[in-house]
Amino acid sequence: MELTEEERRRLDAIIDPYLEDVRVREMGGYIQHGSVTTLDHVKSVAELAFLINARLRIGADERVLATGAILHDFYGYDWHGAGWRHSYRHAELARKNAERRFHIDEATQAVIRSHMWPISPLRPPSSREAIIVTVADKIVSARETLFRREGA
Repeated sequence: MELTEEERRRLDAIIDPYLEDVRVREMGGYIQHGSVTTLDHVKSVAELAFLINARLRIGADERVLATGAILHDFYGYDWHGAGWRHSYRHAELARKNAERRFHIDEATQAVIRSHMWPISPLRPPSSREAIIVTVADKIVSARETLFRREGA
């Protein structure tokens, strides 16, 4: 399934200003899963989250959903050398970076903060938007890890 032209237009209107930011574009220099960059990963999560919301008619706030998705891994480093603690710490670092750089609202911060649930069990998603981004992140991460590797 793909986004309709209208859904794509609405998604792009929300995320394009972030994609123009130099710090967000730097995510294109880090590998996230397999051979996929962090920038391509967050774009895929935003698209899938938007699609889930639209197809299941969940009624999530599209701005909070898309912004949380595009900034959920805005931690700013190559995590491969960061050790096992990265899984538990990066969501809060991404939230802080996004809040400082873009002054995002609390609802969007909550999406970013909770996206690593259930790996980080103390921060469960508490809104429709946070649940959708968490689910989309797990689906996209599994697909990237299993099927988008160098030479695969």
